[in-house]
Amino acid sequence: MKVMLTLFHHSLPPWAGEYGGWKMEKTVKYFMDFVRLVVDRVSDLVDYWVVFNEPHVFVMLTYCAGAWPGGDPNAIEVATSALPTGVYNQALHWMAIAHAEAYDYIHLKSKNGRKPIVGVAHHVSFTRPYGLFDVAAVTVANTLTLFPYIDSICDKLDFIGINYYGQEVISGPGLKLVDNDEYSESGRGVYPDGLFCILIQFNERYKSLNIPFLITENGVSDETDLIRKPYILEHLLAIYAAIIMGVRVLGYLFWTTSDNWEWADGYGPKFGLVAVDRANNLAREPRPSYYLFSKVVTTGKITRQDRLCAWRELQQAAFQKKTRPFFRAVDKHGRMYAGGLDRPIQRPFILRDWRFGHYEMEGLQDPFSRFIRFIISPISQKKKIHYIEDDDVSYSISG
Repeated sequence: MKVMLTLFHHSLPPWAGEYGGWKMEKTVKYFMDFVRLVVDRVSDLVDYWVVFNEPHVFVMLTYCAGAWPGGDPNAIEVATSALPTGVYNQALHWMAIAHAEAYDYIHLKSKNGRKPIVGVAHHVSFTRPYGLFDVAAVTVANTLTLFPYIDSICDKLDFIGINYYGQEVISGPGLKLVDNDEYSESGRGVYPDGLFCILIQFNERYKSLNIPFLITENGVSDETDLIRKPYILEHLLAIYAAIIMGVRVLGYLFWTTSDNWEWADGYGPKFGLVAVDRANNLAREPRPSYYLFSKVVTTGKITRQDRLCAWRELQQAAFQKKTRPFFRAVDKHGRMYAGGLDRPIQRPFILRDWRFGHYEMEGLQDPFSRFIRFIISPISQKKKIHYIEDDDVSYSISG
């Protein structure tokens, strides 16, 4: 077993929040006091270091939206947050400075001749527009979140950690709940192809620096465990495909071992391979996905039979119109927001093939785009891809 230690996962001390937190330069000094304390005491026990987990998510929800503790932005800060001199870039600048200083200190204090491996856990979604008028919003979102922070610290990285959960469909000021897409309990669109695309995209940008990748988070909230099993297999196949294309991936961490507390949703969504019964002395019960994941880890293979069985189980539930919990608030326009629900609504399983290599992307859904497709559809031909399912074939995903 390897130890990966994260130094900052959104837990800003209240006293730091009172003076402005990561908007202020002095937070770098206070953070480095903490880093030195941790490194001096446990560096010989740590295999991988993550300095910051999802820094831009923390900055957006704390200093731009005011949804997380320690933010409380005023109207001017909110209105100007995305500008070059706004709080978004301001806070990320000081976090980048802190990352560089922490990186240097960890390498300076390495013990027992072991070379430390230091990186970042960077949240990435596959983002696409719902309609024609959402294209600009997607461009702005990608410009702000995809590469700027990694660019600012790329000379101080031993790996780039990717946190990937799925796709986000932007519609106006929110995220669209697409009726015929499958979602996790916490409103993340299930889309394994997106992880493949992200790895290829990031590899193209940083391959000259020879920085490897590590999937630091990938998982799905699913109390029924019916989505989780194919989710695991299809995302591992997406990673394997990226490796075949030349992307260096050091490893994969599934989120997560047991049901946990979520920043936006509390204990509602169930992410665990192991269920936690909070009404019965926190009793642990492994879900079926626990044994499936253990098999893949032990053998280093995904069998075609396991892939088919996991998918057929989910499709059977969809055919039977079964439902599962959904914890995301949705407005009358079908848009989701950051706020979670204390009590979930029930959402049906969706009859859509989202397996890796099978998902067919829809076009823009605004009236004008639909009209254009209607006009040209009689003269266009849609090429169908046929897949051969062979129960005797296995995918080897071991190094």
